Amino acid sequence: MFTDIHIKAESVEESLLYPGPRAVGGDLLPWTERLLKKCRKIERPDFMIFDGGEFFRGRKDANAVDGTWYRLRRMPKDPPTLETLPSPLPDAAVRSIMSGMLTRGGLIYVCGAPGSGKTTTASAAVVSRLTRYGGIAYTIEDPPEMPLNGWHGPGYCSQTWISGDTAEDWAESFRCALRSQPVATPLILYIGEVRDHECAKGIVRAASNGYLTIATGFSSDIISGLDSLVRLGGSDMGVGLANVLRLVIHQKLDGARRVATTLLASPNSATAVANRIRLGHLNQLQNDIQYQQNIVRMGAGDLFEAPGVQ
Repeated sequence: MFTDIHIKAESVEESLLYPGPRAVGGDLLPWTERLLKKCRKIERPDFMIFDGGEFFRGRKDANAVDGTWYRLRRMPKDPPTLETLPSPLPDAAVRSIMSGMLTRGGLIYVCGAPGSGKTTTASAAVVSRLTRYGGIAYTIEDPPEMPLNGWHGPGYCSQTWISGDTAEDWAESFRCALRSQPVATPLILYIGEVRDHECAKGIVRAASNGYLTIATGFSSDIISGLDSLVRLGGSDMGVGLANVLRLVIHQKLDGARRVATTLLASPNSATAVANRIRLGHLNQLQNDIQYQQNIVRMGAGDLFEAPGVQ
């Protein structure tokens, strides 16, 4: 069994398996060479490949002193759901993510440090909502990281790989998704990472147009995550974000490598949370965050229905 394989392009025999490192054995060399051929066909530094029903997330490392390596992470064959997450979310988070009111659109923002499970949580939200509510989900990723493409119960997910690295490429991907909007169908748009102005503006635009938009981003806490979104989006981003933001999920790993979760909900555009974002008073959100965390600790269900949150 292995979780990762690092393929040395100039000498496949020196490739490594992980956990380990371990040398790739003789029986695996033909398979490793097949993977290498697939990697070489892709000219991007970050990529995905499929082989024999397995899904790999890869990165080309051309800076090693001993030549080019392709570093592949073996991804699960089945995508996660909210019920199968390695570190379960609080019940309030699950109930809020699965709320029926979100079929009308809005933004769920999953943020945290690298390696904190943001992609896993966001992907699980997509799969679980498609399974319960049906509809169509589009993803905009660079590159795709989870095997989401295909049917999930009565819902279908179509994964999209950004064709380039520029802001124009991201903007065109958003235009394509919005033009693909079917009538009278629950809609989800999943953004792998919010990284520039076009992407920040795009998630607000999609969430305003009836998509439940689920996006990830890097941050040290909820307030810094929202501040980054506002800065990326520009002068009027706060107003748009206040109107569509429904749930922020911040994740970090504790000392035991478990995911610790902090939540901030805003059921509509007229909440105190929305007004603070609209006015740019992000630091004042700390009291709202603490209040909602207390509700979560008391075992509240859907935060959208909790007293003092609406």
